[in-house]
Amino acid sequence: MSSLVCHPEYKLLSIKNIPQMSHANQAYSIFTWAGLLKHLRQMLIANAKMEEGIDWQVRAPSLGLRAAPKASHNTALGFNTSLANLLILRGKDVHSADAGGFSSPALYSSWLPAESALSIWRSAQPFNRYEKSATLVSNSQALLRPLDAMVGRAWNMFASRAYVHQYTKFGLSEEDFLDSFTALEQVLSSYSHL
Repeated sequence: MSSLVCHPEYKLLSIKNIPQMSHANQAYSIFTWAGLLKHLRQMLIANAKMEEGIDWQVRAPSLGLRAAPKASHNTALGFNTSLANLLILRGKDVHSADAGGFSSPALYSSWLPAESALSIWRSAQPFNRYEKSATLVSNSQALLRPLDAMVGRAWNMFASRAYVHQYTKFGLSEEDFLDSFTALEQVLSSYSHL
């Protein structure tokens, strides 16, 4: 875990898993490591939650663009910058899987060496009755939008004094709320500048 959460300001992890299908359809599907890893990499880059929602137009920036401020450039492109990733491969012929696409420095923040940003675990033991499966645990900008929306709603509720009296009755002060908002705004700022 220390390789995924390598800095105290970056503690948010997301999980992407592939394939995702009903057990009844598994008999009619054939999975290759190249196909699974290609889809999982694009799910990471485009911040897709499932295989069906992948935006294949989103591309990793070229290495020359990494010197530019990422907050505005990559967010506009829809690119999901990672701090660190853990790739877990399970199933048949797992040692023949080429995970080189996940080691590209273009996927990662410029202040962390790309070779230390990716960990790969392999196991021949199948997962969830899939012949081959891949899971990606990622410390990236994937949770930036949902967290930003949640903080925005919380600010609106706090500004309208919704439920504040319930909390103050049990010892929380308005300063406690403001301190929490400040901490969350710092997390948002840190992730947006990856």
